Amino acid sequence: MIRGTLKSMVAVLAASAALATAAQAGGFDRGGVNIDLLFSDKRIDTELSATYVSPQRTINNVTRGTNEATQAAVAQALAPVVGAAGPAATAAEIQAFIAANPAVNGPVVQGVQTAVIGGIVGGGGNPNPATSPSIAVDSDFVVPRLGLKVGVTDDLACLGTYSEPFGAAADYGTGNAYSASTVAFSIETRDLGLTCSYRFAGMQLGVGQSFFRIIGGVSYQELDGFQSRQRFLDFANLGVAAVGGVTNTSGLGTFTVGGDSVGYRLGAAFEIPDIAFRALLMYSSKYEYDLSGNQNNTGFGAVIPGTGIVPITMNTEIPQSLEFKVQSGIAAGTLAFGSIKWQQWSRLGIIPVNGGRSPVDGQPTSLSFDPVYRDGWTVTGGLGRQFNESLSGSIALTWDRGTSTTTGSQTDTWTVSGGVAHEFSENAELRVGGAIGLLTSGSSMPAPGGDAANNVTYSFGNDVVYALSGALKVNF
Repeated sequence: MIRGTLKSMVAVLAASAALATAAQAGGFDRGGVNIDLLFSDKRIDTELSATYVSPQRTINNVTRGTNEATQAAVAQALAPVVGAAGPAATAAEIQAFIAANPAVNGPVVQGVQTAVIGGIVGGGGNPNPATSPSIAVDSDFVVPRLGLKVGVTDDLACLGTYSEPFGAAADYGTGNAYSASTVAFSIETRDLGLTCSYRFAGMQLGVGQSFFRIIGGVSYQELDGFQSRQRFLDFANLGVAAVGGVTNTSGLGTFTVGGDSVGYRLGAAFEIPDIAFRALLMYSSKYEYDLSGNQNNTGFGAVIPGTGIVPITMNTEIPQSLEFKVQSGIAAGTLAFGSIKWQQWSRLGIIPVNGGRSPVDGQPTSLSFDPVYRDGWTVTGGLGRQFNESLSGSIALTWDRGTSTTTGSQTDTWTVSGGVAHEFSENAELRVGGAIGLLTSGSSMPAPGGDAANNVTYSFGNDVVYALSGALKVNF
């Protein structure tokens, strides 16, 4: 039997796989609700961990499609007013004409611009510049976890968890071709979960006693979303300081929403402890969210009554998933493990934002959040090794199929992760790990039928993601 040589390895290999998942899983997955601590053979076991992830994504040749179209629409609408500039006048020619004829920079011209650009802003807007050669996307994040496992009896155990299992973060900066779509964006979740299992004996096999385990749990989850956009309107090319009460500055508008939901998970496992064998199948339900919050236009200089702060709502979900994990001792002190996970991220297509209003003309706007994902698949395989009674290590390779379709930069990712665990005593263990991954190249174009503010195209090359993790386990 090799059971005695694998005391801490099971924990360190689980940490290695979880680190890889947090580093690069598709959609908004940051590892989901992890229940590995539930399988601890200690009566009471606690774990505190944190994973820091730093994707190094840069987008290139960023081009805003609405810029030229908006300027052309303004030029065409202004042509009858400015007269001499002609129907084919460019923005620069109109600017020169206005500078030479100050009298036309009055209520008539402002009214035309308000009407034309107000309609366009209703779907997104016209920022400058129209292109940016490259934008480094700042998207570092930290994933904390806290777990407490209690063995009620030898066969019945429960695990209480706090985690932030799903999320997203990105900062594109201001004054670039992406700013009118997004300056900063984040999704944060907080999950309080309780998962219990009951184990009952199976057959006595040649390699040891087998057991079956049934698992069930529930989570209360909160979600907060935030997005900021730089000023929809920039009239510098037209030489106009203010139009329709919207000043020509670089202010930001923001969108904030929040809500809560409840989900559940069900699973089963087959175990042979003497050879550290375990096969686990877990289903996690979707979390349905009715989100509410505000569209804050005050940064846009909105002066039309009722458009400064506007209530908005959204309906979305964290979709269902199914995961299979398997591990087994393959020699004294050596363990192999693997997993495959499917999550239905294709449920997140074009998600309308209800209730938004334009700060220019006060009219309802066609705002939406446009991930346009496909289903995610994550596959991991690796090895664990116990070096001595107190030191173990593991290494894993993970492939994640990117969830982006036509829009976004979530392409296929390959990650190598590893970690070590040191048992200071029978009651305390410290784990540290790291990962490096390849974010593969691709391109992005606007989602058909999506928010016109997202009418941006760009490309990206192969980039790198780094991750570090640490965990402290104390048991009794």
